[in-house]
Amino acid sequence: MSVRRSKKGILRSVFLTEENSDYCTSIIELFSRSRGKTRGEIEEELKTMELKVQNPKILRGLALIMFRNSEFRRPSPLDSEAVRKVIFSIARNPVVSPEERKAVLERVASSMSSTSQDVDEAIYGDKESNMVLVSPFNVSPDILSKKFNEEQIETVIMKSLWVEVTTKNHTNDFIRNLRTKGLLYEERVEEDRHIIRVNGPVSIFERSERYGFKLALFVRYVLSQDDWEINSSISLKSNAGRKKEDDFTYHLDESISDLIVKEDVQEEQLPAFVNRNPKHIEIDGGIVTPEFSISSGGKEIAIFISPRRYYEDELPRVRKIRDAGIPAEVFCLIEGREKCPKGAMCFKDAIDWWRIREYLAQIYQSSKSQNKLVPKELGQTKIANGSTPKITEKVISHLNSLYPDDQAMVEYLDFMGIPPDEGLREAGFEVAWKGLRLVVTGRTSRGKE
Repeated sequence: MSVRRSKKGILRSVFLTEENSDYCTSIIELFSRSRGKTRGEIEEELKTMELKVQNPKILRGLALIMFRNSEFRRPSPLDSEAVRKVIFSIARNPVVSPEERKAVLERVASSMSSTSQDVDEAIYGDKESNMVLVSPFNVSPDILSKKFNEEQIETVIMKSLWVEVTTKNHTNDFIRNLRTKGLLYEERVEEDRHIIRVNGPVSIFERSERYGFKLALFVRYVLSQDDWEINSSISLKSNAGRKKEDDFTYHLDESISDLIVKEDVQEEQLPAFVNRNPKHIEIDGGIVTPEFSISSGGKEIAIFISPRRYYEDELPRVRKIRDAGIPAEVFCLIEGREKCPKGAMCFKDAIDWWRIREYLAQIYQSSKSQNKLVPKELGQTKIANGSTPKITEKVISHLNSLYPDDQAMVEYLDFMGIPPDEGLREAGFEVAWKGLRLVVTGRTSRGKE
């Protein structure tokens, strides 16, 4: 990280421009002529180069990007750990002369049907410094400098106490990105600008690097858009003493767009009935922005998508929105072997928007006398009108996507108001009771179809 600190408590990143592009050119040339050399050899040349430049920290940062994006391989086709095991089994005592070493290498090579050179190169071939450069990162000086600038920003952001992102046109996009990363945030509106405040790793998780990394990824997404402004508070070690830390203000806006790589972000393709830009909701003196909304029964229903670990925390907020007279639903997105929370409608890896629309049509009924929607209470498994929904092809398809996670299948049917025992059998699954627990034991011929 290369930054400048002012006495007024302002922090600025040191960005590369055309004026100092010679740094990028030198590093690219170093890697281009180093094919076949080890990483250790390249690092030794880099140390020599650092003695000749004014800011060696920039040179090391550029080299790190090149190392990360270049292709390296082990110097030997043999597995280093396996070679060491054979050597220790043959030479139980340390060798004391080059002749003894050569003899041991030849015996190991013979036992592994290889050559003594391959064995010699494989002994410590798994060390990073011994990796051989095969293909250097193919990049222009301009793009390399922009990648350096982008990583400067991300490195600073990872040390944030908090980050505030201000935007006018990308509120919903930023909220969706935050929620998929499980980051905590607050919202407020000032005039026509929307401000999203994200609490950082220092203030929430005591310098958790994982949380800081996710925050940096969110900022990378913001940088790829237009119409944004970032303000944050950064905690850095004091120059005066290593134990003391100072807080600095850090500001960025879209005027730096020409200095960074703006990645092309592909938006998820959604059905036409899904609104990806719903308006924010005022509640409890603050505001909440739904990720999506869907029209059903003549009214717009706010849609929230929650990761498994935050689903229970999301329920109270959705209840408050409903108490304010605004229809709202929360759905859970699970990954891998995560279990579906009790009473939730879960989707594995991806959202089935057609299933959600069908679900909303089932649980929201239009009251002609009052002209309003009557939603199913969160956490209950009974449909509002008391009827039991039928097993449709959409339900069967969702059960197939959850299989063989029988607990998730049971909870899904329970949430839909469908008796799990009957529903699973009708959907083509074989079930059995183990104590008080219903388990799926297989599929019938219909389920396999």
